[in-house]
Amino acid sequence: MESLQQLQDYILFPLRFVLKIPGSKRDGLIQAVMEAMTYVLENTCVQSWDSLRDLFSELCLCLCSPKDPGKPATTSEELKLAVLRCLDALIHSAYGDIVFKLYEPIMLPGLGAAVSLLLALAEHEKARGVQAASLKCLLSLFQQCNCEEEHIEPGQNERYLLGRALATFLPGISRALGHVISGDVRQGHAVTVKAMQVWYKAFGLVMADEQLQKTDSDEAAGDLGRVADLVVKRTPSWQKATSQRLAMVLQKIISCTSGHPHWRVRLELVNLSYFLLSQCSQSVGECVGPLLEALVGAVNDEEPEVKDRCSAALDEVAQKGQDFTDILSENLHSLVSSLPRVMRTSDDQRKLFVLNVFLGYLKILGPKVDAGTNFSSTS
Repeated sequence: MESLQQLQDYILFPLRFVLKIPGSKRDGLIQAVMEAMTYVLENTCVQSWDSLRDLFSELCLCLCSPKDPGKPATTSEELKLAVLRCLDALIHSAYGDIVFKLYEPIMLPGLGAAVSLLLALAEHEKARGVQAASLKCLLSLFQQCNCEEEHIEPGQNERYLLGRALATFLPGISRALGHVISGDVRQGHAVTVKAMQVWYKAFGLVMADEQLQKTDSDEAAGDLGRVADLVVKRTPSWQKATSQRLAMVLQKIISCTSGHPHWRVRLELVNLSYFLLSQCSQSVGECVGPLLEALVGAVNDEEPEVKDRCSAALDEVAQKGQDFTDILSENLHSLVSSLPRVMRTSDDQRKLFVLNVFLGYLKILGPKVDAGTNFSSTS
């Protein structure tokens, strides 16, 4: 494909020119252009920042309504899928570290518009394929894609840049994805799983403990340029308020997915809980209790893969030196206190989950369960 790389700009130019011609165009023509561009991008690298920036903007415009650029276009499902695949291919084709220029402060308006557009497609589009493709694009845009292609892993500085950029959009991301995750079960488990992945990976980029440590070190070093950029969004009060808001979203996600009929959704809840406990436990103290409860509730899951992943996750958390015994004991006390009311007022699905959580606490605490019962008797 070396010859195709050399001819990349020459091939893309007429295709991009078609998109820029004023006036309405048939969906079939635009779809054919997108498929040709996708082939080129999948087999070459975009080596110029100017090309990456311009292509990114042009593809996002193809997803927008001409009359209201803040909303998705009312084009066919097939065309939307073609544009989303092309956008995903573009992000993957960015050579070296030029892709991280997308997250610099000057690009925040354009990045925010793209994120909002993709979230709108995930939240309001009825076609599952478009929902899933838009969520896949978000994962790629956040440099959290789990595909099999080779990727440059973001280093600490790149993760810091990503987290700082996404902090601006986190409320909107949480709101939209919360709606998707708690949506109709008939949307399919694949959409729910993808939405969960986007949510917790974006959350992790913004609220990772290493982000806080770097913020503190920048302030200690007197890095006024970065501190000036962080003061509004990343102060301790901002972090605490954000953690509290995200804890409410988390509770909603757990309640919607802990008893989900498809085991892959329950498995993703285990992955979500482990990821946030291992990456963000210091910065999101309000969320630790619910995350542990979500893990505990999966200890006795009927699906072996979920149960095995849960046991491994709890072991890995313990091996990292994170002792949550006190929180588990407090959770157990709270559960024991509320158990009669839950059994009296909840539906069967909720009752089953609560009983699984109760058994999970007993299994995990083992000999330490006395701490929970003693706590209960002295309260």
